[in-house]
Amino acid sequence: MRLPISSTVIAFVIGLLTIISCQKTDSTVITPTSATVSALSCGTSTFSTTAVSGTAYTATVLVPYTGGNGTAYAAGSSIASTGVTGLNLTLQAGTLASGAGNLTYAITGTASGSGTAAFALSFGGQSCSLNLVVSGTGSGTGVTTNCSSATGLARVVCLAEAFKATLTTTQLATVQLAYSKTDAVKWSNLPDGLYNGRIGIKLSDLTTTQLAAARALLSAVTAQGVTNEGDDELEGNLVADDYLGANGGGSTYSRGNYHLAFLGTPSTTGLWELQFGGHHYTFANTYNGGKITGVTPSFRAVEPATAITANGRTYQPMEQERLAFAAMLTALSSSEQTAAKLSSSFGDVLLGPGKDAQFPTTKVGIKVGDLTAAKKALVLDAIKLYVNDLDAETAAIILAKYTAELDNTYVAYSGNTSVTAQNDYIRIDGPSVWIEFSYQGGVVIRTTPHPHSVWRDHTSDYGGN
Repeated sequence: MRLPISSTVIAFVIGLLTIISCQKTDSTVITPTSATVSALSCGTSTFSTTAVSGTAYTATVLVPYTGGNGTAYAAGSSIASTGVTGLNLTLQAGTLASGAGNLTYAITGTASGSGTAAFALSFGGQSCSLNLVVSGTGSGTGVTTNCSSATGLARVVCLAEAFKATLTTTQLATVQLAYSKTDAVKWSNLPDGLYNGRIGIKLSDLTTTQLAAARALLSAVTAQGVTNEGDDELEGNLVADDYLGANGGGSTYSRGNYHLAFLGTPSTTGLWELQFGGHHYTFANTYNGGKITGVTPSFRAVEPATAITANGRTYQPMEQERLAFAAMLTALSSSEQTAAKLSSSFGDVLLGPGKDAQFPTTKVGIKVGDLTAAKKALVLDAIKLYVNDLDAETAAIILAKYTAELDNTYVAYSGNTSVTAQNDYIRIDGPSVWIEFSYQGGVVIRTTPHPHSVWRDHTSDYGGN
């Protein structure tokens, strides 16, 4: 006999079917219909080249994002620049990564002036302001980033701009500063852990490509192909700092803690300074009116003073200077040594960081003009080891001045003429040139002394500014 189906059973069956239907719908994968991101980072964008006022500009810019949903997107509409006008930004079609990636934009047009061209970006539910620095037409920055055919100062400016072109907008703001004497004097022989006043970008904050561009620039202003001199001396100092970091000094010692900055826009006409430095190596090249006007103050030191091997090479960047000073002093007769010897002892250089324009008013020691030609040549040899660290064109100009003034230059020392012990000290003081070399106790490698040395110029420190 067939039993009637109760309304309760019918309701139960209908409810069960509804649940099954809902579960099936909820488990279906839904493909996004629009591209979305969780964040845009305009501040870390990378431009393919630099912009110059009044010059046709074509470039690409990569804008980083996070939280992409893996969806394809079409090219965008043109976005006009504000602030500096005349440029247009257009999103290029692509597909988002599922996570982090870069949006590619094309920029075209001619900037109406120098300053900052701003673009209001909006994509995937996020927005940010993209800023492009535009250089002035008179700044000397309208150069190609292929610098192989450029020479002299034009090559230095070209390589400076090529380096800047690799930087993000945030990095560029750290590197490119207005010229000021206040910033120019911010250097020290202390490691970053003890002195935090340096300006510019740290080498550790650069990518491999950016670092290669920075080193190309530094190589252009230093001598090439001479062991432990010029560019090789610079590298030897960086190797030594890496050694200190790995042998008791800790993270405050390393090449990554060296800084690079431009004070003023690199130019073949205007005033600007290329400053590079960190613990145990600093130089400050100042340019104005299309020529170099100063290469000092320049500080160089090394710890340990003994040879270090790295990357299949042996470096001892200050040994040739030490030997030259020893040769200069030991060549003096006993009476000349007595005349040159100082009554005071020195534990460090007199005119190190923070001691600008504090040259002694009275020269001490023995006058080079009173020495034989052979002994004069030894003094000049010691000076050359500083001057010839520069590129050949610059070195020739400065060496000619120091050679002409050699007879009115004085040599003084304290300690031993062999320059092997702590507190051994040498000074060369001329109408223009000032060089000090001081042997002092080890800081990280305490078993051996290490040298500090500073090169200044009475008339052209910081370009005479």
